[in-house]
Amino acid sequence: MSNPISLMRILIFVILGFLSLTSHADDDFYSLMLPGSYILVGKALDSERTYVGKIVIEGVKIGFKITRVIAGKSVYGNGKIESAAGGDAKVLRIRFNEDGSDYEQTCMIGADLDNYARISCYLYRPEVETLNPGLEVLFIDHTTR
Repeated sequence: MSNPISLMRILIFVILGFLSLTSHADDDFYSLMLPGSYILVGKALDSERTYVGKIVIEGVKIGFKITRVIAGKSVYGNGKIESAAGGDAKVLRIRFNEDGSDYEQTCMIGADLDNYARISCYLYRPEVETLNPGLEVLFIDHTTR
């Protein structure tokens, strides 16, 4: 007869191995899904002002290179897939500096009806409290294809 404790150890090892594979698969999925050109529709941080622009997300070795163009002004940053909600969710975290201030975005990633990425973000300044965060949503830009 097999030892039940040995079988339990084997089962736990198999489950942990499977979970680590699926976690890595998520990151690979995002690295394929996210790169592209997007139309940006946003609401400014601590304001009701709205704006439109474009964002380009490029895959790089560790995460993503981000180029934001709003009102003709280009701002460069980086992005990375990170855990949120105590590890229960994966988000795209974008960081950039504009006019001497650091900004961060926490973005949920979904898919539109054509299976392109649909990205919705909260925009804020790290470690600065606000009751009125910025909001941005990104839609794939079909004019660049």
